[in-house]
Amino acid sequence: MGIRPKILLTFIICFGLMAGISLGLLHYSLNQSYDGIERRDLSAHMGRVVQSLESGLGHLNSQTRDWAVWTEMYSYVQAPSAAWAEENIGAHSMEPADLSLVMVYDAQGELVSMTTRNRGGGTLDLSGLQSGSYAQWLKNAEPETACGLMDTDAGLMLTCRANITRSDTSGAYVGTVVMGRQLDAQLTRKLQVQTRLSFQLHDRQDLPAGLARWSGLLTPGALGSGDFWTAHDETLYHLYYPLQDVLKKNVGLITLDVSRDVHEEAEKLFSQVRKQMVLTALVTAILLTVAVHLLLVRRLRRFTRQLVTLTEQSTWHTRISVRGNDELALLSRKVNSLLAVIESQVQTLEALTVTDPLTGLTNRRAFDARLAFEYARKNRDERPLAMLMLDVDHFKRYNDHYGHPGGDAALQALAQVLRLSVCRASDLIARLGGEEFAVLAPETDAAGAKALAERIRANLRERCIVHADSPVAAHMTVSIGIVIAGDETPEAFVNRADQALYKAKHGGRDRAYCDEPEALPDAGS
Repeated sequence: MGIRPKILLTFIICFGLMAGISLGLLHYSLNQSYDGIERRDLSAHMGRVVQSLESGLGHLNSQTRDWAVWTEMYSYVQAPSAAWAEENIGAHSMEPADLSLVMVYDAQGELVSMTTRNRGGGTLDLSGLQSGSYAQWLKNAEPETACGLMDTDAGLMLTCRANITRSDTSGAYVGTVVMGRQLDAQLTRKLQVQTRLSFQLHDRQDLPAGLARWSGLLTPGALGSGDFWTAHDETLYHLYYPLQDVLKKNVGLITLDVSRDVHEEAEKLFSQVRKQMVLTALVTAILLTVAVHLLLVRRLRRFTRQLVTLTEQSTWHTRISVRGNDELALLSRKVNSLLAVIESQVQTLEALTVTDPLTGLTNRRAFDARLAFEYARKNRDERPLAMLMLDVDHFKRYNDHYGHPGGDAALQALAQVLRLSVCRASDLIARLGGEEFAVLAPETDAAGAKALAERIRANLRERCIVHADSPVAAHMTVSIGIVIAGDETPEAFVNRADQALYKAKHGGRDRAYCDEPEALPDAGS
């Protein structure tokens, strides 16, 4: 065998091995990236279904509260009238509101009236609610409003209760009104149209065996813990979300089948890239037999070094650089096109890991990284560095009073206030967790940090987010701890900010407290 066939065979074998290793690493990286995208999309699908149910529950809660502050309802509970009940809360009044159940209890927990209605205009047999496991929950006066799911003899039912008061909130507690809406096939079809998802609702169905549990992707709510279970085959993902009733017992199941389009696209893309890389490697090997000396050997070694470094370090922003306009340069361009796709997907995933999904602000992980960077720059350049740590005053009361959706909306509004107040691009706003936020302000002294804190408080007052259950003010307020970095570790800096925030709270809330570091003694003193 001549030298050229030997060289050709050698290059074919070497390029085949290199292409196999590269494709293996690339396939692994693609699977990791697309699995994350698929997981996010599936969570969004199930989140839309759960959110549609919770939105229906929120609408029912508004109706219930409206009826509960009806002055005539207040008078009716004190002096029941069958004629008034038939006229105002009877079956014909329930039809426009799409209600299946209306129950009225007096202050002693005795049932005053109970009306049921199905969609055909008949009645439902819900007598078991008066003595079953839900009886105490239905007539309970604490909290003033509560909503959830009940498993009745007529099937699953969205239910809300509210304490009856006058419209001006005057007068003593006189009873409770309960309203329910049957979660039947018609309501399910309506929600399917709204979400554009063909999910199914099942009563009292256990989870199949062999499922994978996904936790922490959905926010816990009145209808479930936020965890859901998955299984998949070649073409479909099967999602399962257990529904909990007002007693926190599993009473139903949401099932949703989602096509594995992302997985199929990833496999198609990898198949195309594999064909391109194999073909290009073969053509390049044939051409390299013509010029086997320094020109091609040197270029191949450079190409291999770049590709191995890129795959080992996962530096997807790096591009393969090969001079010329031949097949080896074409191979590098094809690889760079694929790297551009991978880089885009990785950047998207990295953005999700550093962003708080509720407020769109920087999350705790990204905040810690930026703090370390700014602290190193402060020590190097001897520039001031300030931190404001904020906490919503009595946010638990806000959540208890307005519900978790209302609390989420309030946090989003506060995030907007912070964006409006913090004007410099170099400043960083972050949500550290729950109702706690932080602002990292480089090159800012104590006076500037105090001015920023007062601007935040003023803008929040102007926004006037109503907080009816706050003992501090009629609107939502924040306590702010201000610290200026001294000769300390970043961890001590954050701990001092926590202490300043504690002092602001301990001092009466709705205020800012600044803790400046003590000056260090001179070396000669």
